[in-house]
Amino acid sequence: MVGALRHMVILAAALAVTAPASAEKTHERPELFRNLLNCRTITDNAARLACYDQSASALEQAEAKKDLVVVDRKEIRETRKSLFGFTLPKIGLFGGGDKEEGDDKDAITELQSSVQAARMIGGGNWSLSLVDGGTWETMSALNDAPRSGDKVRIKKASLGSYLGQVGINRGVRFRRVE
Repeated sequence: MVGALRHMVILAAALAVTAPASAEKTHERPELFRNLLNCRTITDNAARLACYDQSASALEQAEAKKDLVVVDRKEIRETRKSLFGFTLPKIGLFGGGDKEEGDDKDAITELQSSVQAARMIGGGNWSLSLVDGGTWETMSALNDAPRSGDKVRIKKASLGSYLGQVGINRGVRFRRVE
């Protein structure tokens, strides 16, 4: 029973986190969650408890079969951070959806890391593997060759581009490749 209640709390927290991101869309809640909420309307204590037990069991089974995934805001932030620089479909899974990204208080607009490895790719451009993961290429020539350990700062710029600095090089255009 305690495990089932824990799952209900986690699910409720996950749904509360995603509710603001999808507030503009009108969509029905998943049936498993609706069934759980409907248990509150039962006045008989024994019947209400049986309803909660049945709903909690169904949620737990759905999670075990991977039909239901429960995540918290921290996990969503970490995933969004790791995907910074990629164009994702507007499905509302990690925020966004039909909303403008600037409207989301958790939107990732900047990446700060350091260079793990750098290699020249031609024309003064470099491929940079970052410590946090991910590979970025410069789209403008660098005056000073990047070295392992150099600080990297990449910000969203206009029209889907990325601008930042690597080491002492400033005003560098970037694109995410991996």
